[in-house]
Amino acid sequence: MTERKETPIGIVLFLTFIVLIDVVFLYYLGNIVMANGDFTTFLTFSQSNLLMWFDVLLVVLSLIIIPYGFLKRKIFARFFAMVFLVYLVIRILVYISMSGEKNIGYLFFALFILTLLYLFTTSVKNYFSNMTMAIIPVDVPKEYTYGLYTLYTELVHLKNEKNQIIYFFSKKTPKSGTPTTLPEGYHVEVSERSGMPYLKKDPSAFPTPS
Repeated sequence: MTERKETPIGIVLFLTFIVLIDVVFLYYLGNIVMANGDFTTFLTFSQSNLLMWFDVLLVVLSLIIIPYGFLKRKIFARFFAMVFLVYLVIRILVYISMSGEKNIGYLFFALFILTLLYLFTTSVKNYFSNMTMAIIPVDVPKEYTYGLYTLYTELVHLKNEKNQIIYFFSKKTPKSGTPTTLPEGYHVEVSERSGMPYLKKDPSAFPTPS
């Protein structure tokens, strides 16, 4: 039986940050388009527009791939997030060099670097490597013992060409046979002559056909 682990708070904060960054960027892009006064200029073919189209495509993909992939613990989402954050670091450095705005630029630069480093932490690696499933331990049947004796089972080939499963007790590890649990429909009795335990069928478990 398995169950999904809860999403760690660090992952939730990371996804919130990514969504906020994407929203801020789309808002910033919208203001640039509106400032031009004509939306059709955004559709014209130019080097600056190509870069802007690529930015929009990457942001839209990040809004889909990263939240979905992280919640589903898809490893490709982690690598996509790394590429996305590296691209944001490059873009913010370009923005700083072109605009000269260092205060806000360096603030975002630091946030992007810290967020990128978070993806390399052990907690994030474990989050994806465990694939979402926690195995709930179950009781494993143990071998049956009677005093100093352990119950063994073995498949033997009879002279009539048939195979039969036999059960026997032994104090020491036998040359053949596998430790087993007490089979259903049997109980233990002890031989008066040898003192050895042996299995006997329960009459109620194996009724004689009429």
